[in-house]
Amino acid sequence: MLNLSNDLETALKAARAAAQIIEKNYNKTQDSSVKDGSKGLVTETDLEADRAIVKILTENSAYPILSEESGFTGNSDGPIWVIDPLDGTNNFARSIPLFGVSIGLMSGKESLVGVIIDPIHKEEYYASKGDGAFCNGKRIQLPAFDTEYIPMIFLNHGYDENHRDKFKKFTAATASSYNTLKLGTTAIELIQVASGAVDGFICVGDELWDFAAGMVITREAGCVFTDWQGKAWDGKNSQLLVTRPEIHEDLVERLKFI
Repeated sequence: MLNLSNDLETALKAARAAAQIIEKNYNKTQDSSVKDGSKGLVTETDLEADRAIVKILTENSAYPILSEESGFTGNSDGPIWVIDPLDGTNNFARSIPLFGVSIGLMSGKESLVGVIIDPIHKEEYYASKGDGAFCNGKRIQLPAFDTEYIPMIFLNHGYDENHRDKFKKFTAATASSYNTLKLGTTAIELIQVASGAVDGFICVGDELWDFAAGMVITREAGCVFTDWQGKAWDGKNSQLLVTRPEIHEDLVERLKFI
């Protein structure tokens, strides 16, 4: 039987260990390389943080682990830890303080537990299904929607040129209705949406470890998490739409044309 409270504590312990490593190594010169078959970077800090997380999860849980850096370990068909030890590696490598640790517990298509830590700004966002979302111990809920300003949304398209072209068209078509931006880290973008600082997130091409933790955090904060058609995530689709409820339907309609 699942004990999400215990699982959340385990995820927090692991994420904090990784966050300490990342903070310690920030602004220090270190080796980096381009991942095979990708344009993304991996640094020694990614790997060190990954080892710390995997060690703690393995010692405190029997669930298998899927990591961006070390792949899959374990053989269970039940819940699975999905981790990105350093989301926003390109930012980290350039000393841009926008990156985070992301640990989610998934069961099929459901995100049960999520922890995202921003080590530079000392923010810990976490949630478990049905128990609300929190930042540094304080419950978070979307603030009232301010209709007096233009909504702000993140666009996240990865490296694929076709995806970039689609989002160029979307930005041009919605310039008078939405302000758009990109931080280069899905984890941090999703906690900004959960907090209400930004109104939505649209992506294509992200991997499960990019959003496994953010899925339950945004939902528990009051956001809507679907695919571009407004349907519940099917466990495979990389076209994601995460918004506050007031703008979700409008964005679903606009996404039909890109």
